[in-house]
Amino acid sequence: MQNDKNTIAPSLYRGDPIPGSYVFFRLPGKTEKSLISGTAFLLVDGLTLIPEREGFVMAPFPGSSPVLWLDAGITTSIPSGDGSDNLIFPDLTSLPGNSLLTAVTEEEYKKQVGDIRKMIQDGAAGKVVLSRQMPVDLDKDFDLQRFFNLLCEQYPDAFVYLACIPGYGCWAGASPETLLRFRNGTLSTMALAGTRKSGEKGGWGEKDVAEHNFVVDFIEMQLKRAGCNEIRKSKTCSVNAGKVMHLCTDFSAECRPDQLAAIVGALHPTPAVCGWPAEKALDIIQRTEKHERTYYTGYLGPVGADTTDLFVNLRCMQLFREKAIVYTGGGLTAGSDPQKEWDETVLKSTTMLSAMEKMRNLAV
Repeated sequence: MQNDKNTIAPSLYRGDPIPGSYVFFRLPGKTEKSLISGTAFLLVDGLTLIPEREGFVMAPFPGSSPVLWLDAGITTSIPSGDGSDNLIFPDLTSLPGNSLLTAVTEEEYKKQVGDIRKMIQDGAAGKVVLSRQMPVDLDKDFDLQRFFNLLCEQYPDAFVYLACIPGYGCWAGASPETLLRFRNGTLSTMALAGTRKSGEKGGWGEKDVAEHNFVVDFIEMQLKRAGCNEIRKSKTCSVNAGKVMHLCTDFSAECRPDQLAAIVGALHPTPAVCGWPAEKALDIIQRTEKHERTYYTGYLGPVGADTTDLFVNLRCMQLFREKAIVYTGGGLTAGSDPQKEWDETVLKSTTMLSAMEKMRNLAV
């Protein structure tokens, strides 16, 4: 099914339009895949999304990258198993030198964890989320279409996407974390933090519980400040996301469509991807991390006149012709152990790496 939409109002974007852009995605728990293709735009500074319009937003972690909006000029819905294998994906571009890639070794990362833990113990922040890049060589015959379909098969409960915006890269991911979903005046979101291996039994450790509680308290406070009504909070439970398990607390609230942009601005970035307090955590991140996160730990998803589905850009990677950059990280508190934090980043990276490995096995 295809829908033609009007182009975006010029007053809402800056710079030149970006033709030849597309986003292919599948919502959690669904089998139908959607493709939005056409012209992308850079939104004016401070604009988090465009309410009451149809399109796809891709916003960065706070920093130098702009908010991208792909207007729903052509939207194609593809039922499962019906024509999705006939779509044509563009060629990947080469990695532009080493400017985007600044991977750290295990020892370097563990030293960063130790240094930040000391800052937290000295009162500089309550929680800081540290991330790193993992370079991965791609096979010459790497197939974007097959990779996207494998992510959909392996992670049915994740938001799976493949986005290519000329000049801003090609990104793919399978995110387990909702930033905000909106239906009929009801908003839903979640606190997702704390990590261990799937299937691990027993109670959660003090460090993971504390890390999760930072996010719970933050979301509840921000929803109240944003003017949401009838805020409801679920009991905390454990949820699986691939080979990892997280603590999860669901929220719902009542709000108007014209409040969504402000609510998104209030929620992003949550302590699950930045830390707490946000300004202090962000300062430590910028002084410690050697890479630019750009769209990793930002948010993205389809926006419509009646529905909005935004997800935190986790379990993702940026794709180039000969190499991919996998992004991974974890939340640090006063009780963090450097070796366990490193191991957690390795575990989280398996979301992307296992799909790539399966592709290689299928090709043999």
